[in-house]
Amino acid sequence: MLLYKLLPYPIFKKLWGDRHQFGFTPKPDDPEWKIWRQYAFGDFYQKTQTKGIGDKVGRLSHSVLEQIDFNAKEVIEVGPGIIRHLKYLNKNISCYTICDLNQEILDFAGKQLSDVQLQWKAIRLRSANQSGLPVENESFDVVISFNSLEHLHPLSEYLIEIKRILKKGGYLVGGIPCEGGLAWGLGRLLTTRRYVHRKYRINYDKIICWEHPNFADLIIKKLNQNFKQIILKIHPFSCLPMDFNLMASFVYRKL
Repeated sequence: MLLYKLLPYPIFKKLWGDRHQFGFTPKPDDPEWKIWRQYAFGDFYQKTQTKGIGDKVGRLSHSVLEQIDFNAKEVIEVGPGIIRHLKYLNKNISCYTICDLNQEILDFAGKQLSDVQLQWKAIRLRSANQSGLPVENESFDVVISFNSLEHLHPLSEYLIEIKRILKKGGYLVGGIPCEGGLAWGLGRLLTTRRYVHRKYRINYDKIICWEHPNFADLIIKKLNQNFKQIILKIHPFSCLPMDFNLMASFVYRKL
């Protein structure tokens, strides 16, 4: 159990946003949400997550890919970002499909894959509420998901879709932030929250409710309901509870 359930709400909302007021679903016409979507990838993500502590934290879970044999496999990644885990991918992958809502992300990730000579294709989601993918049942051997499951709401619908497109015996592999944990909440309070308030003059306590609707304990619970757990590890201190860690990595199998 994560300790967020025991904290007074005034403390809770400073660490994880005012979820009672703002809920989990973005309001498309909200002026602050529009500003956030305008700068989220091109400015915020690349300036805070691709270098320094943000980059180091993001890479903590990537080594879990060493557990997967990618040779001649059909692979899809949901929410590829900048694909910082390229070094773990076998160039003999049959085809690497990337899926995202943001065309800018797909273009950036596609260039990264082309640079290392991986065969790839892209699927662009047309709306944030689109959980279905235009692919046949049991199309992929491996689904990769780093730092994306915390964004998907309602999560159950997306996991059902991942299960549908994954072949029997196939693997879901990736990582999530320890969202809802004390270390993650405090880290954001002292770093990215300050950056967003200062840089964009918007309420990040609202934005984070919509960007990260799913806490890590919920994600793991839902994964366990849909797949067989093969590996679950927390980083950087595997001997300590999730509240004192920053990332979790996982491998699940479709039975």
